[in-house]
Amino acid sequence: MEWRTHLLSGIAAGYVVTGGDWRAAVVGGIAGIIPDLDEHKSKFGKIVFPLSFLINKMFGHRTITHSLLFSVLIVLVLYPLTSEWVWLSAGVGLLAHIAGDMLTGQVQFFYPVPKAIGFNVRQKTFHLLDRCTALLLLVYLGREMITNI
Repeated sequence: MEWRTHLLSGIAAGYVVTGGDWRAAVVGGIAGIIPDLDEHKSKFGKIVFPLSFLINKMFGHRTITHSLLFSVLIVLVLYPLTSEWVWLSAGVGLLAHIAGDMLTGQVQFFYPVPKAIGFNVRQKTFHLLDRCTALLLLVYLGREMITNI
């Protein structure tokens, strides 16, 4: 998926898991783009280029940063340092990213196990899935905003 859709899925995940906390939505949104740290050509990878280039060369794309292991490690680091809503929304934001990438390709979710899981789709289907997912997320978030005013 594209970075905007990952951002939206993280926002929605953080919001939902905390029962409607918009601070958690922000944390989830940020976490939703972090797995692409492993791709130096991605929007987020360009921001942290030296690190993303190194991770990409060492592990490749959609491996370690797209794994359950990575998500658990991030949550374990945040758990003693932050409030529950922070580590929880970060964890689901990361997992939302990974789930989105599984819809449009394969990831090594159980890294270091080399087996990749997910759906391989054509470029046209990738864009259709990405746009439909983004639209559904925008409708959901917009509905939440309107009903909670």
